[in-house]
Amino acid sequence: MSENFSIAAAIAANNEDEHEAIKGYYELLELISDPADQDVIKEIISDEKNHAERLSNLALKYDSNIAAAED
Repeated sequence: MSENFSIAAAIAANNEDEHEAIKGYYELLELISDPADQDVIKEIISDEKNHAERLSNLALKYDSNIAAAED
């Protein structure tokens, strides 16, 4: 296994974790009724989506055979 494949696989795994976190934050958002607290969660979701996009780009850089995760 090449070094680049290991890096790409690790990046892809972390990207999957980001998408799972996003799902969890959306679930949390449904449970919170306070608008200010909802805004905090929405900001976190936005940050996580940004992380996922950046990780997708890195995965493609290190191994173009690994498909970037969809939003």
